[in-house]
Amino acid sequence: MKVLQVAYYYPPMGGAGVQRALKFSKYLPEFGVQPVVLAAHDPDYVSDASLLDDVPPGLRVERVAHRPLLQRVLAWRRRHAAPPHGAAVAARPSSRPATRDAVLRAYAALQFPDDKSGWAARALAVGRRLIRDERIDLVFSSAPPPSAHALAHRLAREAGVPWVADYRDLWTDNPAYGAPGWRRAVDRRAETRWLRDAAGLVTVTPAWQRLLAQRWGDAKPVAFIPNGYDEADFAGLDGAERRPDADATFRLVHTGTFYGARDPAPLLLGIAAWLRRGRQGRRFVLRLVGNVGSRFEALLAGFDAAHPGVVERVAYVPHRAALAELLAADALLLVVDPGGGSGGAAAALPGKIFEYLRAARPIMMVGEPGSDAAALVRAHAQGWVVDPAEPERLADAIDAAMAAHADAVPEAGVTGFERRALAGRLADFLRSCRQTAP
Repeated sequence: MKVLQVAYYYPPMGGAGVQRALKFSKYLPEFGVQPVVLAAHDPDYVSDASLLDDVPPGLRVERVAHRPLLQRVLAWRRRHAAPPHGAAVAARPSSRPATRDAVLRAYAALQFPDDKSGWAARALAVGRRLIRDERIDLVFSSAPPPSAHALAHRLAREAGVPWVADYRDLWTDNPAYGAPGWRRAVDRRAETRWLRDAAGLVTVTPAWQRLLAQRWGDAKPVAFIPNGYDEADFAGLDGAERRPDADATFRLVHTGTFYGARDPAPLLLGIAAWLRRGRQGRRFVLRLVGNVGSRFEALLAGFDAAHPGVVERVAYVPHRAALAELLAADALLLVVDPGGGSGGAAAALPGKIFEYLRAARPIMMVGEPGSDAAALVRAHAQGWVVDPAEPERLADAIDAAMAAHADAVPEAGVTGFERRALAGRLADFLRSCRQTAP
């Protein structure tokens, strides 16, 4: 079976958003499904050329160039920004300037369905050609951005082939959805119109599977296929040497970006509470690996001014280097979105959690104790789950983590999240959707 895989984020673009599409395209052929990839190329987006090593030889990938207006503006600002000077800015409880957030909300409200719509418009002709030339049997799209679903819906409908939509994150049911009421109504109608034609839906958490199933009843199947880890990515890394100062320094490592509603402020409050206790022994370091997010620069600068040397910053590194950081850590930090509801923190399963589990290091989670992520940490890892509103509890967790001696062996159930196995589950679901589609 041949599948047109529509994924805006795909190597050489980097970051966590590319992993799901990349690994599916890598392993689906082993299960009788041959993908043809329709993706984007954004020169302003973070790049990781090392990920191209995972693209199978002979896989057809068509990349349509696109530079969102906001990305172009931010790139221009970075080129023309004055070098930083003066004293560090004090930490603030809120790290999101209200004016900038208002401008971003207004900008987002004027894009339909999002700021990648220009890419979808240009990719339409390319997708039509791929469907014709490759004799595509099914279209499979992954979002965000919602423009990927809009494009896939149109292509599948024109070609008369089934379409399956993959939700890495929710759209109108997302608690972080911040558009005005009139825009929510527009988006909800569009999403409902598209999904009415879908042969099946896929999503990454049990709670989101339940939510989508409740919304669509028996009208279409909804599969839960989580994110995961690729065992091949860890090859040769498990025996990595410890850092020279490992006995003297305890490193709590976080990889990736604080995006959406995620905020390091509660974490820093907890670390500050622990530092006030004046514990003797190993030095404590919070190591942040990746592009944390520019909106938190003032917060981190203020914390560093008060507690110099506690936070180590490492810019974006290739994916394999990020895995090496996990394996060299004493414990791993997981920050889960605040908020409740079936589409909120209770449902959030950050993609990195599965690589954290495979790394077999203790996990310190800052987030809702009743969430799916917390249940996963409790089931498969030595770890601590701390409510972000309780900094003293976080300080207690740091004490416990520094005293722990965990065996660096993955828990047996973690193997169910390996990318090859997940691709097999997806292949079975796609075949089923093709067979049952009207």
